[in-house]
Amino acid sequence: MFILAIIIYIILTTGLNQFYKLTTKTMKNPAAQTIGIQIIAGLSCLLFLPFFEFKFPSNPWVYFFLCLSCIFYALNNRMIANVRKNLEASVIGILQQIYTVFLTLAGFVIYSEQATLFKVLGIILIISGNVLVFWQHKKTKSTKYVWLGLLAYAFNAVAGLIDVGYSGEFNLPFYSAFLYFIPALFIFVGGRVHVSEIINEFKRANKINYLITGFCWGVHYLVLLVAYSIGEVSVVAPLASLAVFSNVIVGYFWLHEREHIAKKTIAALLAILGILFISI
Repeated sequence: MFILAIIIYIILTTGLNQFYKLTTKTMKNPAAQTIGIQIIAGLSCLLFLPFFEFKFPSNPWVYFFLCLSCIFYALNNRMIANVRKNLEASVIGILQQIYTVFLTLAGFVIYSEQATLFKVLGIILIISGNVLVFWQHKKTKSTKYVWLGLLAYAFNAVAGLIDVGYSGEFNLPFYSAFLYFIPALFIFVGGRVHVSEIINEFKRANKINYLITGFCWGVHYLVLLVAYSIGEVSVVAPLASLAVFSNVIVGYFWLHEREHIAKKTIAALLAILGILFISI
């Protein structure tokens, strides 16, 4: 069951990066498209509602902190739409591992966790992989989107620090859906998005790509929560990070993202090794 969950997670994560890239090709209103895909993601999670224990926390503060974390998830989700449109799908997975770096550093600073040699080495490896892929001697159009991605994953790490440990108190599909619906609501209100704009983004997009993107986005997180509920973090994290490598391979053959393939492959391997060290 554990290995199956990891395999499904890798497939869904790889599919998310590829199909999201295809979906952004028709994107004109990033906020509207993000909301629409998040709604599909949340609904996809709710499909699995009957298969999990029906439970909810009685402490109202849990819901408060979840809503607070959703503000940062909303910021992340809104920014990532632009990042995905302007960076290759094959390098998005590499950039995503910066999230692990932020969380590990936060553990050192906020929770006074011990900065072991392996964890420090893991951070260095992940950062080195990103530098290898994204470093440019001259500023290019993609440079600002790399920085935007770093900021987005910093917000994602803040959200993760706020809602850490709460998933076990909920029905997992409901919890996952909550983390898509509420950020979508925040983007809808904060961005003053009209319902017609969300509908237009759906009409403009390839419907199959759009729906698969939403499904993969929602269910990949649910499957990861399941993996963490039945396995140890030190095992789940490095195995789940294999999606970084599969993303590069699929991007090479399917989306024809063949430029700098050697750099991408090395960076993916560095990211996987880095997460393995951090998990020790």
